[in-house]
Amino acid sequence: MKKFFKDRHTIVSIILVLIFGVIVYQLANLQLVNGENYFVQSQDYNLRSRSILAERGNIMDRYGVPIAVNSTSYYLMLMDTGKASDEFNEMMYKLIKIFEKNGDKYSNTFSKYLSSKPVKLGSMLVNSQDRIKVLKNATGYRFTGLDQDSDPEEFYEYFRDTVFKIDTEKYKEPDIYKIMTLRFEVMSMNPILAKSISTKTVAEIEERTDEFPGAIIDLEPSRKYIDAQYAAQLIGYVRTINEQELAVRADEGYKLNDIIGKSGIERTAEGYLRGTNGYRRIEIDDSGKTKIVSEEPVKPGSDVVLTIDMRLQKVAMESLAKNIQVIKQKQHSRNFKDAYAGAAVAIDVNTGEVLALASYPAFDPSIYLAPPEDKAAQNAIREINDPKNITKPEYNRAIAGTYTPGSTFKPLVGIAGLHEGKVDPYKKYFDKGYETYDGLMLKSIEYRSYGGGLGWVNMIQAIQKSSNPYFYNLGVNVGIDKIDKWATMFGLGQLTGIDLMGESKGTLASKAFKKTYNPYPWGNADTAQSSIGQFDNSFTPIQLVNYVATIANGGKRFKPHIIKRVVKYDGSIVTETKPEYEILPVKKQNMSIIQQGMIAVANSEDPGGTASNAFKELLPIKVAGKTGTAETGQEAIHSSNALFICYAPADKPQIAVAVVVERGVLGAYTAPIAKDILKAYFDNNTGKAQDFTAKMDIVELTK
Repeated sequence: MKKFFKDRHTIVSIILVLIFGVIVYQLANLQLVNGENYFVQSQDYNLRSRSILAERGNIMDRYGVPIAVNSTSYYLMLMDTGKASDEFNEMMYKLIKIFEKNGDKYSNTFSKYLSSKPVKLGSMLVNSQDRIKVLKNATGYRFTGLDQDSDPEEFYEYFRDTVFKIDTEKYKEPDIYKIMTLRFEVMSMNPILAKSISTKTVAEIEERTDEFPGAIIDLEPSRKYIDAQYAAQLIGYVRTINEQELAVRADEGYKLNDIIGKSGIERTAEGYLRGTNGYRRIEIDDSGKTKIVSEEPVKPGSDVVLTIDMRLQKVAMESLAKNIQVIKQKQHSRNFKDAYAGAAVAIDVNTGEVLALASYPAFDPSIYLAPPEDKAAQNAIREINDPKNITKPEYNRAIAGTYTPGSTFKPLVGIAGLHEGKVDPYKKYFDKGYETYDGLMLKSIEYRSYGGGLGWVNMIQAIQKSSNPYFYNLGVNVGIDKIDKWATMFGLGQLTGIDLMGESKGTLASKAFKKTYNPYPWGNADTAQSSIGQFDNSFTPIQLVNYVATIANGGKRFKPHIIKRVVKYDGSIVTETKPEYEILPVKKQNMSIIQQGMIAVANSEDPGGTASNAFKELLPIKVAGKTGTAETGQEAIHSSNALFICYAPADKPQIAVAVVVERGVLGAYTAPIAKDILKAYFDNNTGKAQDFTAKMDIVELTK
């Protein structure tokens, strides 16, 4: 009996050892032999990571008026659940029919690689030196059987038959290409099949969930512009990143199909506006149903608050459009009725904040948000970028356009003459209508019109009536080197440093610059012509407005800025621009002479000024200004350019304005544009500039 129990105990032990051995074997087989394979399969078919798109920061004016904001829309993403090709293709076909029935557009990244019949290589392949590598990087697929010399048809057939295994008996063109298009999106790193889909499509897909395993419908942010056509060049636009930008910025986390700022503030402030995408880890079960496993939240981009007042911006654009048409109808012997474009800039003379930056004509930035299928939008974009389009709507004339300043330069020459001790401002000079230098007779407009001049004038009257001979004589006495010294101090022919890309430096007439294109030595005739803002002088509207603002405030040359502050999504301040200025070595009494002359230009009580009738509507606010008629050398076939600079109130300046109208005939014709801007400012903003100044810390720059 004892032996029996002993033998039975042995048998049980043997059985337990065998069972344990089998378990160990199975565990070893799972973990050691096939563990890596099973892990890869689980990752391939059960877990997916996807990005959650971050909202781009808003762009607002100084009072919080939105200009560029975000809206949300539905998009459809599809995860590959490992379905067989025939099932996958049928699912794509069903989705296509839903999209088309409801009028929704679907993604077509595939067209960048291969087009439909007639088959052509897309932009990503046509100039590539390694097409197979490009395709592999985009999809992760190993394209064996193709090489650099394979023709487009071979690429097409390879995708259709080998990669996607599409049944050509069941499906016909163009459905085959459509299926390939969606299949390619699923292969990509960001498998979004369609954006901005309708609620009808959302409802239908969600009702038929079992037919679309791996389908995920979610919300995504998209850009939206509000009245941005009034500030198009300033705000700029966003668009899908291109290949060149991606190559440069891939290390910053940008990916194919990401949105990026292309111009204006959208580009300048890209680093602030762009948010940080979040991520979701999604588990997909055998039936294709999804479950969120983990999530990293997005960090929205920061909001950019501008110094711009959109009310002034709209007034400036509308006034440019209106008055350019008025100028075309003016009866004048030198009017070819060809005015067509211009710019207007307004700046706070006490802070350097840009209140309006208008460039006409403009465009609607929203057209760049339209999908490639929107033919009307694409045609509009082509028209904007057409080299034959002389209006150049994307061109920001306010900071990039350079214009001969004409008589708006005369106050600067007056400043130079006074500070260099070359003139008594009250001493009379006889304007006979011309002066002769180096054998060249330089005539005034009056002499050309009626063979005479303005008679006896002092400096104040010379500015008021815009006497060319007075400033010919003064400029020659001062000398071009001293004029250049003072013009440079006032920022003319210099970059202002405004926080926008694309600013032009312009040109300041000088001996050195003349040597770059003309071997003849500098003469008095060159100085005389430069002294009335002609010859090589060429400045931007932003330079002109900053120059007149410096006259207005008594010699503080501010660095113009357009970004007021940047605010993080949690409300904290990322950065805030503090006004910066440089104090110029000017004497108050000398600046007063120039200011008196400019007040006389726009004083309705004294009809002698070149813009004396333009500002009656603003009384009792007085305006100080200066007209400019700039000859371009094409006066035989085109009208001269027209300019006007001013500031107000004349006694306690708050705002400065500069206006340029290309082929605007006479400077006086542009004064109504400045008047409209000033009226809008004083109707709505009186006192606000001073209030802001009191709150700010002024940072003084050393030279």
